[in-house]
Amino acid sequence: MKRSLLNLSILDSLLEGFQVIDYHWKYLYVNTTVASQGQSSVDRLLGKTMMECYPGIENTFMFSQLQKCMEERVTLQFENEFIYNDGTKSWFELRIEPIPEGIFVLSTNITNRKKAEEELIQLKNDLENKVKKRTAELEKLNNEKDVILKEMHHRVKNNLQIISSLIRLQMEEGDNNFNGVLDKTQSRIETIASIHESLYKHKDLALINVASYWKKLFKDCLNPLVSEPDNFKLNLDIDYLELPVDKMIPLGLLINEWITNSILHGFRGRNHGEIYLGLRLKDGKYLLTYKDDGAGFSEQKEDDGEHHFGHFLIDGFADQLNGTVQRKKSSEGVSFELEFE
Repeated sequence: MKRSLLNLSILDSLLEGFQVIDYHWKYLYVNTTVASQGQSSVDRLLGKTMMECYPGIENTFMFSQLQKCMEERVTLQFENEFIYNDGTKSWFELRIEPIPEGIFVLSTNITNRKKAEEELIQLKNDLENKVKKRTAELEKLNNEKDVILKEMHHRVKNNLQIISSLIRLQMEEGDNNFNGVLDKTQSRIETIASIHESLYKHKDLALINVASYWKKLFKDCLNPLVSEPDNFKLNLDIDYLELPVDKMIPLGLLINEWITNSILHGFRGRNHGEIYLGLRLKDGKYLLTYKDDGAGFSEQKEDDGEHHFGHFLIDGFADQLNGTVQRKKSSEGVSFELEFE
């Protein structure tokens, strides 16, 4: 026994922990690595039992394996999480061999490896969750595209019918200025096209951001009609709202008529002007407010054919929205309110 224990002194230089435990669970030999692994010292461990050094160890899985090796004289190898007296934990890979004195245990600290494995598992889970989320988003996007494509023919057909009706109605008004008819019709066509462009650029593919589109619509109306568009201002007072294309088309055409009327009539003879657009959602209904600081109705030609036709279109677009338009009294310029569902 002394000879075998004497030979164990060379194990002090090992990075692995090495310990010999007798049949009464006393530490006969521990190298410095074992003492470090056990958050103790060689002197504190030698000659004492495992239960004295680590109270409660007899109730652990590790001790059950030590006991099995001691009683059945079998070799065992396993990984174990060791909980210290202060509650901290470390992982070890253990190899247990029966020897004449009892058992010896070879222990390797694998805490860093286990931590890396846990991090890899977490990364794997995170990646799987991101893939699932992205897959769901792509499926939703694909479904939305399918819906849009299925409806596209119907929408294009309806829009062409709207354009055809606008041209026919304006010709029936007896407007002999053919170029003027074409200019106004072109503006209305561009309004429809712009709505669809906004739709296709939107991440949802089903809704359009109202504020963003109205800013673009205002610029599109100004550019062909005024020489200094920067002198004309748009004040937006709007909650963050998104509307489907079937509502945005008549709404956009209606606002196009208002803005065009303001530029051609309210701001006539001026190189500046200001337009207010507000939209609120309350009790399931939208309230749209339109104002300008132009000449107002008193100085506009109410009997002007195109002016009358513009109001006729506005009422028609309001009907498409299941809404009603009211002209409001204003100290300057014009003011309209449109309530729709």
